[in-house]
Amino acid sequence: WVGRVAMDETSQCPDYYRDKSTEQGLIESEESISTIRAMPGNDMQRIQPILTPRFIPSCTDEMLRGLGKLAVEHDCHVQTHCSESDWEHQYVLDRCGQTDTDALHEFGLLTDKTVLAHANFINHSDMQTIKQQHSGIAHCPLSNQYFAGSVFPLRDALNQGVQIGLGTDIAGGPSASQFDTCRQVLSSSRMLESGTNASIPANERGVDDVRTDFTEAFYLATVGGGKVLNEAIGSFQEGYHFDAMLIDTTKQNSNLHFFDELDSHEDLFQKTIYATTIENIVSVWVDGVKVIPRPARP
Repeated sequence: WVGRVAMDETSQCPDYYRDKSTEQGLIESEESISTIRAMPGNDMQRIQPILTPRFIPSCTDEMLRGLGKLAVEHDCHVQTHCSESDWEHQYVLDRCGQTDTDALHEFGLLTDKTVLAHANFINHSDMQTIKQQHSGIAHCPLSNQYFAGSVFPLRDALNQGVQIGLGTDIAGGPSASQFDTCRQVLSSSRMLESGTNASIPANERGVDDVRTDFTEAFYLATVGGGKVLNEAIGSFQEGYHFDAMLIDTTKQNSNLHFFDELDSHEDLFQKTIYATTIENIVSVWVDGVKVIPRPARP
């Protein structure tokens, strides 16, 4: 999914960084949909457009409402930030008188093809709205450590039935690896569980029943992402796109070490999640086409 970022709020965006006008931003956003869908070599629509209001603070109400209409008219995905940080969350409350989630819903931007990045400060009511609209959340744990100053309530959201996948948010962290993101999911849940403020007694600083494990992290990186995008991806099932990678566990100088006499199948899976690096990934298929190593040109 590729999206043209829409930003037209003059009080929050410098002139060189925003749309020239709301009207122009909406025109170019609509044009981007047809341009991406008609790209040469995109007959299979493996590259799809996604409408991208950066987030509510960067967009006027007119822009947000217009993008909501485009999403319906063109049956297009939507991606935007939602309640990422203290500042953003409070800004929307002050400006709109409601949370990011409710405001996005009112603007028509909460659909079954909507991906909400971060969502650290959503409450139970927000979770229910997201669930009812069949929208999803891209949990970006490493980015949140750098920018949000908070940990997404993953366990709570999963218990509420919210669809969640994993995002790398590469601008907000040093790695685009989903394996790294899986590992960060585990770290973030431990941070939320144990707390991080050493000035508070240990038995008071954490949150109970929030820990996740490596199987859930992998689920979020695969099946969860497919559910959030409302696409048949992320699982080896009939009717699903074949997306896969081949991992070589015998690479020299690798952190992957298996012991036949000691390791169970679960141990092998866990080690793969924790220790795989790009050097171990020797082949990659996207929608049944082998893309790494790249096939030789005729």
